[in-house]
Amino acid sequence: MNHALSVPHSTKKTVFITGGASGIGLATATKLAAQGCRIALVDRAGDEVALAAQRLGAEHIGIEADVTSIESLESAAAKVMTEFGRIDAIVANAGIGSASTVRASSSEQLLRIIDVNLAGQIRTVKATLEYVIASRGYITFTCSAAVLKHTPKSSVYAAAKAGIDAFAGALRLEVLHHGVDVGVFYPGWTKTPMLQGPASRAETSKGLPWPFNITNSVDDVADAYAGSILRRARTTYVPRIYRLFHALRPIHTGSNWDRRQRASAAENVRAWEVDLDTRNENQLNGAQQ
Repeated sequence: MNHALSVPHSTKKTVFITGGASGIGLATATKLAAQGCRIALVDRAGDEVALAAQRLGAEHIGIEADVTSIESLESAAAKVMTEFGRIDAIVANAGIGSASTVRASSSEQLLRIIDVNLAGQIRTVKATLEYVIASRGYITFTCSAAVLKHTPKSSVYAAAKAGIDAFAGALRLEVLHHGVDVGVFYPGWTKTPMLQGPASRAETSKGLPWPFNITNSVDDVADAYAGSILRRARTTYVPRIYRLFHALRPIHTGSNWDRRQRASAAENVRAWEVDLDTRNENQLNGAQQ
């Protein structure tokens, strides 16, 4: 690939979306398709992403690819170029939920979150960047309101999302002279399969102060995300009040926040780690006999 890639004229924009088989990715794709964009859904769930693309319509495609493999993503990007001849926007959206506390999680579980949620988005950019430069396009990252405050059970998840935030900021300056814009999307709690899964922190949200306890519908989040992509926004927050709270982030990551959350955090962590404590106690008693 090189910077001299030519892009054929087309009135329709092609949008490449990872994590596109379900959740925010698919909902956003549906909104963009309704606005006349051509969608390339990319997901490791091959059957699901193919079916999702069929539901969008005949001019859209679904491609099986894994964001933990650069070769897989390069192959997906090449297929999109063969099919559509251009890539105008990248939505680096693929991600997985948090495991548990650091103590109650294996190293493999914790590092997989980094590999998918942070390294996977970096690989997505690397595999598609020259095509986006050729179209003077747009790159956006699904970040999270998790970067705005500290909560237990989100340690590695929030670290990965904070990494996305920093990566996007530096990338923006690297590609600005190519006519490429970079955006970051910060959704709060959203009613997706990730929030409903066994590793979710859904119950944690209820004990957080407003607005961090707000849960949004997938449809509302997708409306905001699709709109931000169409206007090539720098940052977008759902709910919008998070923009202010991003500016006030030190308040929600400092010692006063820790004191305010100490009691509820201790209660939640004890519940999450109860099996671990019982197992460790049994092992200790067995060793002493």
